[in-house]
Amino acid sequence: MSLYAESPQSTAPMVTPNLPALISQPAPPIILPTVLQTSQYLASFFPKRARDVPWLYHEPRNARYSPAAAPVARIVCSITPTAGVYTAMHTARTPPPLVFLHRPFTLDRKRVPRGANILSSHVGFDEVLTTGWNEALARRLDLYTGDDAVCIQGYKGDPDRRIGLVATFHTPVNLASVSDRIKREFGQWDAVYGANVESETDMAQPVTVVAIMNAFHPDEVQRVAEAALSKGWISDINDGNSIVYLTGQAREPGLLAAQEKKMKVFCVGHRSCEEWGIRHIASELRQEFPMVDVCEVYEDEEPREPRKPKPDLKRNVPSSSANLPEQKRRHEGEATTV
Repeated sequence: MSLYAESPQSTAPMVTPNLPALISQPAPPIILPTVLQTSQYLASFFPKRARDVPWLYHEPRNARYSPAAAPVARIVCSITPTAGVYTAMHTARTPPPLVFLHRPFTLDRKRVPRGANILSSHVGFDEVLTTGWNEALARRLDLYTGDDAVCIQGYKGDPDRRIGLVATFHTPVNLASVSDRIKREFGQWDAVYGANVESETDMAQPVTVVAIMNAFHPDEVQRVAEAALSKGWISDINDGNSIVYLTGQAREPGLLAAQEKKMKVFCVGHRSCEEWGIRHIASELRQEFPMVDVCEVYEDEEPREPRKPKPDLKRNVPSSSANLPEQKRRHEGEATTV
């Protein structure tokens, strides 16, 4: 005997009248962005610099090709063209992928799939997506940006190139908090100077200013101190005890200058800075184009094969042969041009 009472209508199918019509409805088509749309979006991140690499570093050679019509289903982002980058390119067979490279100089165009586009920014990327005028990083560190920050500008003969952002925090912090935020963004650092990260006393010191810098020489250290002084963030140009100098690679002259001004220096490594920029671009692309597969590749750069020295034909020619008649030189095996 059943323990559950059965309703007289229990055998009747419970079907919503509109359900068959809903099931038969086709799924809406996936509209992919075009090469032109994604290229323009990516280009909006970077300033144009005369000494930079071509933005359209590699384009399809097809008279019928149109970037305004070509769809993009996969975007590959990397620092350099490594083996993993070529693999990621060929994984996306239809449509061909769009690739962004920070340093494209070793690109083997023969290994690029037909129809693929390679975009690149070297100087511009360094300027705004590593340790330089990086407002995205500054916001993640909880620093003021825009007009509330000081731009350190001008480098290597380019007066427009921005190499640093100097700013204060929205809320008071100590060195331990700054250290945690930097480690969160970069995963690690190469070295810390001017403070002992194992010392509770050192890590409790207040920090007022952070300088995110793409160069590290005595001149840049002086410019950071002058910027902080001009804003009233420090009272003595030689007392940078409350300043953290965040950069990629340590430079001995810069370290000595920072030490003289009592600044704390965090060096996160050149490659870590570049990887931060690639991660940021990939994240922004996923938000802007959620229907696109964004692939990040992080690999060490493939070593270049050493160039073979050109043969010196003159070594095979006797020094006295220059005075021999043409017919005799041919007889001796010397190459001649006709």
